[in-house]
Amino acid sequence: MVKRWLGTGKVIVKIPWPFGTKVHRIDLSITDLAVRWERCTVHITVEIGRTIRYVTPAGTVMVWTDKVVYQKDHPRPPALIRGQPLQATATTLYCLVQDQKGTAALEHGIGLRFSGWELEPSAVVWPPPENSLMVRGQQLMAAESYLHTETVLWPALTPGDEPTEAVLTGESFLLTPEGIHFRGELQLASGKGVRKKEPLSVLLPRKVPANSILTGTAKVQALKVVEPGKVLLAVKLDWRLFQEKTLPILLAPEGQGEDFLLWRLLDQEARLWSGQTSVKLPEKAKIIGEMTVSAVQSRVVKVRNGLLCLGRIILDLYYVNSTGHEKCYRVHLPWKDWLAVNDGAVGAAEAETKYKINFSRVKGEQIQFLNGEDLSLFLQVEYVLTAAQKQKARLTKPTNTVPTAVILAEKIITEEDFEYYVEIPVQRPPDFLASHRLWWRDGEMAGGAEEGGVFLKAQPTIVWQYRNTEHRLKVVEFRPVLAWFQAAPSTLPGDRADVRLEALRLQLQEKTGENWKVQLLLNGRFTVTREALPAVALGGEPEKAEKPLPSVEKRTVLKWEEKLPFAVREITTAHFFLGGFRRVKTEELFLLEGEVRGEITYLGKDGVTRYHQIRKELWANLPLEYGAVPVLIPVLSGWNCYPLTEWNWEKGGVWCEITIDLLACAPQSRKGKEVKG
Repeated sequence: MVKRWLGTGKVIVKIPWPFGTKVHRIDLSITDLAVRWERCTVHITVEIGRTIRYVTPAGTVMVWTDKVVYQKDHPRPPALIRGQPLQATATTLYCLVQDQKGTAALEHGIGLRFSGWELEPSAVVWPPPENSLMVRGQQLMAAESYLHTETVLWPALTPGDEPTEAVLTGESFLLTPEGIHFRGELQLASGKGVRKKEPLSVLLPRKVPANSILTGTAKVQALKVVEPGKVLLAVKLDWRLFQEKTLPILLAPEGQGEDFLLWRLLDQEARLWSGQTSVKLPEKAKIIGEMTVSAVQSRVVKVRNGLLCLGRIILDLYYVNSTGHEKCYRVHLPWKDWLAVNDGAVGAAEAETKYKINFSRVKGEQIQFLNGEDLSLFLQVEYVLTAAQKQKARLTKPTNTVPTAVILAEKIITEEDFEYYVEIPVQRPPDFLASHRLWWRDGEMAGGAEEGGVFLKAQPTIVWQYRNTEHRLKVVEFRPVLAWFQAAPSTLPGDRADVRLEALRLQLQEKTGENWKVQLLLNGRFTVTREALPAVALGGEPEKAEKPLPSVEKRTVLKWEEKLPFAVREITTAHFFLGGFRRVKTEELFLLEGEVRGEITYLGKDGVTRYHQIRKELWANLPLEYGAVPVLIPVLSGWNCYPLTEWNWEKGGVWCEITIDLLACAPQSRKGKEVKG
């Protein structure tokens, strides 16, 4: 088992810059990458090609090109595979133009990201057994209570004043790259009637996992006037961090455990949508600088024999107009994807199935740019469609012998049937002859939890069809509002009440005179739940052994003669490393294509020390068994380099021998996408 190793680096470059110009765009490319594997470190040298487009005060677009070199020793983790080829990418961190007294300097921060493979022990995967339930829910990743103290300046107060009251409004917890950010507004009021509003902002530095869900509460704990004009404020911040995951939950035996409502996973499918669209800019432009995805909106609609996933992609287009000014144009582009589902999957039994879209990647590319206004774009959306349904389950208390997790769930407080009878007055129509039919249409039904019970409210539609004196059928509709209180001693304010009507009975009671009655009997059931964070047991047994990776050992030895411009007396240093590699499959062969690179320092026969770089293409024939290997890692395991005997027709040369071993591995995530080395 292997997993990706990621390393980072940073370089800051400062150069003189034309005064009064504006940087429009910076493009970076890796032109050279050298790796030296030491005992405890990895020495990486990167040559970065830089192209800077800038706009002069006259509106002319100019281009500046140069190269930046990065060198640094990175600590080598013990699990990092030594001798493998590494990859690097470069991005712009920031760009700052400093104008001072008619001169200017450009400061450019460049971020580097390195990637490779490191060994990872095989993890036991626990599939759901018969007594477990695969659920899709939120797992608690972190929770904390933080007491924040702050001094508020309030000149109108003195320590002898009456107690001051404080109320927090507009509370919000936000996830930022720096950590968890709380924002709110503090409303202060003194006993003298003096009021004050003060913004409150608290940053809690913390590394936050990707795709996290943050919830939190804030409460004023203490407020005290410590000296004239100063108030000491203490606010308690409680926050919780969740991640949405799929987990096999172990169920309790019959007659044991507590009842919860969980979202049972029905289906999960990774999908790809792509499309092409045209955009017309609001004005003519010289160049399109950058295109970024601002937001993606989505929803799922049930249609006949399928599901319709649709939404909008919000793009920000940055361009330079005809006058040389950089502008941003926001455009909303619709996207729609239809998923065929069999008739039974989206039926009445699945009426309460919840569908959710999680985006993996959204990409937009420019295809064509005509007349300075008409832009053609290619859009691609990678997303995962998840279907889940609420289900009642009894959870067992976890023990020390099984893995556990803490999840967000709804604990069932009470479940009760209810019956409600009401007589609804109905006015007799003037042209009434005989009643034909009376039926009910479901309307709004809601339940609000209160202390000691549930307040129920229903607003159905009752349809009455009768025959008039002209022997024609007429229809009368009326929507009564029905409300009553149903006792439930265990219920508290803040609980959630789900109400369902399971049965009903309608009957028209005719009386002498004009006022009649509709007798209505409602039969239903309500469930009261309360938010809880139970520790659950993850159930299952180790999966059956997968098909083993090929045991065929593959070693490639490459030998060649490297010509040098000068005759060699002695090789001072020699270092080799691997460049990029890829697998090539033809109708008859399966090949490994790559590059071996090296650096040689040698002493010539003229007594001068010289430096020489080596680049050698490598082709190796692979066994067909390696075609099914998810990850194939070439590793440089040894080399040899020595001078050749000088001949009359040759002035210099060295003999090189390289040994490369191939590691056949599987990625850490068995359900992840295939990653080829």
